[in-house]
Amino acid sequence: MVLTLPLSALRPNDILLMLALGGGYEILTCVTQMRTRAPSRNERTLRSELHRLRFETVKKRSLGPSAFVETAKLERQILANEKELASHDSGRSERLGRIRSVLKKVSTVVQVTIFLVYFGIPLLSIDGTRIPAVHTPGGDIVMAEDAANACLRGICFPFCVWLKLSAVGLAERASSVGALVVFWSAQVTIRMVLECVEVLWVR
Repeated sequence: MVLTLPLSALRPNDILLMLALGGGYEILTCVTQMRTRAPSRNERTLRSELHRLRFETVKKRSLGPSAFVETAKLERQILANEKELASHDSGRSERLGRIRSVLKKVSTVVQVTIFLVYFGIPLLSIDGTRIPAVHTPGGDIVMAEDAANACLRGICFPFCVWLKLSAVGLAERASSVGALVVFWSAQVTIRMVLECVEVLWVR
C-alpha cells in the first residue's frame, strides 16, 4: 500500500537547496572545530616523549638512592614537557573559543538571511481538505485545518517551539514547513554523523 501526503504546496528545488546549504555549512563548521581540537605533530611527539620519560623515571626510582641524580634530571624533563603541553592545550582552547564565537555569529547571519528570503513562503504545506473526514467521540467532524495540523505534527514529531518560530509569516503556520526547518534538519543530521566519525577517528 502506497501512502501519499496530501500536499497543497511543495518546493523541491528550495528544499534541496536548504538541505545542501545546511549540510555544507555544518560540514564546514564541524571540520573546522575538529581540526582545531586535533593535537599537532609537535604535541603528539611531546606526549610520546612524556610517556617515555615517566617510564624511565619509574625504572630509575626502583634503583634506589644510587640513581637519585638521574631520577631528578628525568623529573625536571617531565615537568618541562608537562608545562609545554599545558601551554599547547591552553592555546588550543583559546583558538577554539574564538572560532566558535565567529561561527556563532556567521550562523546567526545565515539563519536571519534565510528567514528573510523565505519569509511567508512555505516549502511544504499540508492540505487539510484532502484528508478523509474524521469524527470525534462526541460526533463532531474534525475541521480541515485541524486535520492538516495533526498530520504535520505526526510527520515532524516532536513539534517543538522552533518549528513554530520558523513558520512565522506563513499563512498556515501550523500545517506548513518553513525553510529554516529544512536547514536545521540538514545541520542536525550531518552533525550527528560527523560526531560519530570523530569518535571513531579519535579511537
